[in-house]
Amino acid sequence: MGKSFVIILLFSFTIALSAQDSLCVFKLKGSAYGKIANTLKPLTKGTYINEKSSLLVNESTKITAINSKGEAFQISKSGEYNYNKILEHNVLKNAKGLTSKYFKLIWDELLKKNSGKTIIGGVFRGDLLMQSPIDSTMLASSKLTFKWTTDKDTPQYYLFIKNIETEEIFKFATNGSELSLYKDHSIFSQGVSFQWSVSISEFPNLKNIPFYSFTLIDRVEYESIKTSYKDLINDLKTLGFNESEIENSLCETYGICK
Repeated sequence: MGKSFVIILLFSFTIALSAQDSLCVFKLKGSAYGKIANTLKPLTKGTYINEKSSLLVNESTKITAINSKGEAFQISKSGEYNYNKILEHNVLKNAKGLTSKYFKLIWDELLKKNSGKTIIGGVFRGDLLMQSPIDSTMLASSKLTFKWTTDKDTPQYYLFIKNIETEEIFKFATNGSELSLYKDHSIFSQGVSFQWSVSISEFPNLKNIPFYSFTLIDRVEYESIKTSYKDLINDLKTLGFNESEIENSLCETYGICK
């Protein structure tokens, strides 16, 4: 037992140390390759770059990489870049605290991606079917789309929506991975606070399954809340994000959805 504990501890320490000395591809426009010991592999979002790696960047390619400290680095000119050369391209040296926290969240998400678990909104959620809207989401859209993880051996899924004010629970059955409803549906005629969950059981114990909450807001309130993230929005614009990408980032990370 003691020997196993030491091995696990050393393994965890090695991963943590490696992560601290690495970069992770966050956004990629165009095509580029990572080279380790003369072996080339195409870069994708989530690819790790360490001190033994170098990047081969083509023309019209833009790479944004982040590290565990919440810093962002961007390469936009063709050429070969070793690890230290990449570190010279810190594009947000004067980034506000919110931007740093945002990239730390993204780093944690990408780090845990291979384990099948996610960090959403800064809170560990574990293995759950629900994907979006994330917990504590504020929704300004007239179309509400609920998405969840599916399995090829599970033919039917059951979506439950609970009205917090009336305590009514509505159930829908589908064989897909998502279901869309509109705000003018009778479910949403009373109140603005709701919860939702997905189960593979038609009649689960609703007290024992996890629910995510969401609140319906209008576009005016959405724009007002969005101003709280102006520093982050400006930094994302600096990195080349367009308006749609910024809105998706706010929605996926902070649950503020248009």
